[in-house]
Amino acid sequence: MPRLLRSTPARLRAALLIFSAGLALSGCALTRGEPTITYDLGPAVATSAATSAASGSGNPAPAPLPKLRVAQTDGPNWLEGNALFYRLQYAQAQRLQAYATQRWVMSPTRLFDERLREAVAARGTLAWSGDSSAPGLKVDLLEFDQVFDSATTSAGVVRLRATVYRHGMLGQQTFEARRPAPSADGAGGVKALAEASDAVIAALLDWISTLQLK
Repeated sequence: MPRLLRSTPARLRAALLIFSAGLALSGCALTRGEPTITYDLGPAVATSAATSAASGSGNPAPAPLPKLRVAQTDGPNWLEGNALFYRLQYAQAQRLQAYATQRWVMSPTRLFDERLREAVAARGTLAWSGDSSAPGLKVDLLEFDQVFDSATTSAGVVRLRATVYRHGMLGQQTFEARRPAPSADGAGGVKALAEASDAVIAALLDWISTLQLK
């Protein structure tokens, strides 16, 4: 019996050493994996354009908008997460894939919604959602991904359906913008999608400025 008692602390020490070694190995395994990189759309072009106009850069100012309220942007279920999607158009056009270690900071629909509201506010007055005296804008995001036409060339594609309403529909139109990616990877796709977002929003707001909303 005394021999068994003396061996118990030794067994405990051995178990602790094994447990500590396991923790160290698991820590090394975790650090070997690639870290996740997160992106947003970067600074808003609308703000930069307003700054340029104020400084007298000579660029023509876009047509002002009437007071406008913006409903929440919606999109398909696959855009509700924060995955960064791409499509190999040249090989698997029907398959949408996500980058393993690159993500958006929030869902693309929320990122686009914030970008849209900033642009509306920069060109007019962004009304609160309950202001029924102002026409409303509803955007449904239909496509928001990086499309590869070959293994080395890709573009950011943003497509949406916009509806303007007040006591009924005042207008509806589909818009699409495509901008080339500077590199065939997630970082290039993010830059292209940011530029495509700004382009499609500018086209959308230009169209709204032509509607009889007052």
